[in-house]
Amino acid sequence: MESHSVVNARFSYHAIFSDICKTRFNHLVRRLFLTTTVLQAVAVQLLTNAFASPLESALLVVPKMLALYVAALLIIITRKNYLHVRSLGYSTVSTQALGQIFLFRFTVYQLIFSVSSFATALAIGDCLGLSSGSPVAYNGSLYGQFYRLYVWLLIPTIYNLQHNLFDLDKLSFNFVRQFQPPQTYIASNLTKMVFKSLFLSGLLTVLSPFAFALLAPVWYTGILSALKLAVLSFLVILHFEFVNISFDAHLSIGCLHKGKPISSLSSTPIETLVSGLASKKPFTKLTAFQELSYRATLLDPSLRLPIYENSHRGTNMWPVIMKECLAVIQETNETVGKYLTTVERTLQGTSKHERLNPTPEFSNEPLFGNSPSLSKRGFRDDHNLNSDVVPNGMGYRTMPLRDENIFLNKYDRLKRNDINSAIYRDEFLSPRYIDSQHSVNDTIFTHNTKISKLISLISNRLQRVMTNFFFPSTLPIDGIMGNKMQLSVFEAWCLSKSRQAEKLVPLSICHAESVVSLMGFLINGLEESPRGHVVASVGDVLKQLVRSVGILGRFSDWNPDVQRKSGTTNKEDDNSLDVISILYELSINAFLEIVLKYGVLLNDVHLDDDVVKLSKWVLDMCDA
Repeated sequence: MESHSVVNARFSYHAIFSDICKTRFNHLVRRLFLTTTVLQAVAVQLLTNAFASPLESALLVVPKMLALYVAALLIIITRKNYLHVRSLGYSTVSTQALGQIFLFRFTVYQLIFSVSSFATALAIGDCLGLSSGSPVAYNGSLYGQFYRLYVWLLIPTIYNLQHNLFDLDKLSFNFVRQFQPPQTYIASNLTKMVFKSLFLSGLLTVLSPFAFALLAPVWYTGILSALKLAVLSFLVILHFEFVNISFDAHLSIGCLHKGKPISSLSSTPIETLVSGLASKKPFTKLTAFQELSYRATLLDPSLRLPIYENSHRGTNMWPVIMKECLAVIQETNETVGKYLTTVERTLQGTSKHERLNPTPEFSNEPLFGNSPSLSKRGFRDDHNLNSDVVPNGMGYRTMPLRDENIFLNKYDRLKRNDINSAIYRDEFLSPRYIDSQHSVNDTIFTHNTKISKLISLISNRLQRVMTNFFFPSTLPIDGIMGNKMQLSVFEAWCLSKSRQAEKLVPLSICHAESVVSLMGFLINGLEESPRGHVVASVGDVLKQLVRSVGILGRFSDWNPDVQRKSGTTNKEDDNSLDVISILYELSINAFLEIVLKYGVLLNDVHLDDDVVKLSKWVLDMCDA
């Protein structure tokens, strides 16, 4: 029994994915950065002293290359320690600023960026005449003070602020693309990298006189010196940006390894995939759902046939896969529904013009239970389908329902929804390769150390105390989101809908991939396995999609800005879509595609009354 469990642990999705992440990290460190730092050092040396002898130039290239490599290595190791794929969950800009600045992580990054800035400036400063060894920066010189302030304080601080305030440690994924080559990712972000470096260096040039006035005898360095410092800051920030983008590119490749799904590296691929879907590690879970979506939408049916036919110890695996997908969707529905109830209770004391219909409690409902609540003004109905005819003014958001196959079009209409999923993990990681026995819930790179756990505990406690003092409603009571949580009046008037959506669904990519996977298997299974378990589950999937359309649609129609100003929610929100609105549109489009694909076959399937009524309404709209 013990050996059997060890084998299962070794071939779990998390164990295989951990080894793949280590391989990707090693490729980043040993191949990309070694090559690029050598090229950068050679270019800097040619610009510094073009008339030096070949031997002298070769000798001078080595320390420059080492300085650039150390700077890159420090940044990517720190990034690896704080890697996450989940939204951190701040509902306002103020809470995000407080939460991100008053963290031990902010101090760590400040130190790392300072050392990396010094190393980078040491390597490239000679070509500008601005290095610690150049005549301009000799000890006691005013220019030397400006140089040191720039390198050790100003450049690291401005880069650290934008890095933490915008949570750039989070890996971003697009649900329409389960695999993205690193070269493509880096090439697509080159323009953004240059413009961002120009902006930050320009902003630093504008703000630097104020810093000099506080920290130096005079505030002005002269035009030539200011220009050189601006160019230096641009090159240092550009180096930082290239390192960060390269890290993101290699760690967000996706669910394929050497052109094959990750689970295919196991002797039991479907069982391994299921272990990934049920993993408690968000990065592993996200990647497993990416692979499931990849299998569901691939033109080649070879990766779907094992799911149709596979059985483990006499049990078909599709019900297990479907259960994991529906559990993710159900969790989102419950969280959003409870939050809408919380908003309704809070606004009852602040506005007499608006009464939001509370969402029923879901704690005691079965997975496929009905949700009979009807919304009133301001939110869309859960299932406003109990009348014989569905009116045009029903609670559902007006959407152009077109008879087109979004499944085959790869969701071109939803390119806006670059759903940034990423998961916050406190684990401190190590690049050390671990080839021993894997635990199912091990961290991707290594285990927590005792000192890291202590520092993380103290940091999280301080953050919780400060956040709870200034914004008490941002923390759930009893550890359950929205169970007893009450919004403060301040937050009710200052919250951001898009930020709140990310807080409610911090791993929205899993929800999106679940919907895509269910739709893909149902649509393809109709031809590939017409009498199998997949086709037989169409009623359960449609029922859950109906619930998502109702609950997520209510949040999509909610406009807190209009509600605060006029007490009504009949106006449309701004054109930008939050992640819940994107999931709503995905759910209703998936429902549409499944209904159109199955057509009259649904007459032979036992369906929930709400599913039948919404299906008829959808078909009538398409016929019209």
